[in-house]
Amino acid sequence: MKRIAVFALVGAVALALAAGAGLGQAKKEAFKYEDPIGVIKLKPGEPIHIACWMVLAGPDASLGTDTKRGVEIAIDDRKGKLLGHPIKLTAQDTGCNAEGGQAAATKLAADPTVVAAVGSNCSSEARPGAPILWKAGIATVSPSNTAPYLTDPKRGPDYDGYLRTAHNDKVQGVVAAEFAVKQLKVKKAATIHDGSVYAEQLQAVFAETFKKLGGTITSQEAVAPTDTDMRPVLTKIATGGPEFLYYPIFIAAGGHITRQVKEVKGLEKVALMGADGIFSTDFYKAAGEAAVPVSGVMTGI
Repeated sequence: MKRIAVFALVGAVALALAAGAGLGQAKKEAFKYEDPIGVIKLKPGEPIHIACWMVLAGPDASLGTDTKRGVEIAIDDRKGKLLGHPIKLTAQDTGCNAEGGQAAATKLAADPTVVAAVGSNCSSEARPGAPILWKAGIATVSPSNTAPYLTDPKRGPDYDGYLRTAHNDKVQGVVAAEFAVKQLKVKKAATIHDGSVYAEQLQAVFAETFKKLGGTITSQEAVAPTDTDMRPVLTKIATGGPEFLYYPIFIAAGGHITRQVKEVKGLEKVALMGADGIFSTDFYKAAGEAAVPVSGVMTGI
């Protein structure tokens, strides 16, 4: 889930619009406004409506706020116009969860003026949301979804209108495991996920790769995104004696784990690694000075 390539998103939407939105300048008698996914007709001067669906509230809001600002800058770089029409940008909060993604996508799908969308931030939002948008004929481009299934060849036609500029977790999880084994020389590791599609799949890729490289996974545990006392799960992990703890979760829960892990006997010297879900200044605010030694994999394109 990394906030990357946001400046390219509006350009990508522009290409999609130029290819199939029916905004050409051909003579009326020579051009038929027909398309199997639907057509939006705009009169001269009417805006092209692009919608964002991102996490804009709550403890993980910085993920969506940064992305939305990137889209705004990209629109400003185009002088606020696309194909001779002004660009209208609206946003829906997704909450970084499946329920929020479904609700946001449903709202956007009900708006007949939306031409295309940018989002979502979290993979758990995209899983239910992307098919809703595509059923309404709305293509969406995500800057930060990383769950492998979203672009898997077997994902099904419901996701034909889904694209992303972010990397795949099969890349990020492998890099994290290789760093742990080849650079830190650790042989025992544990993982924590928060039940989200993003975190669960990413830690699974890490664990699989770590074992292939000769390491041992001592524990694969789960917490809730709203948990604040992480000591019980950390105490359980400590019994396995890991040298390395990989927790590719989000800002709030990641901050609590980072602050509390050194308080647990047996984990005082464990190496810590998160992922792009905590790549924010808000993580430092949540974890304090304990965040300083935390490693992270921020894979780019």
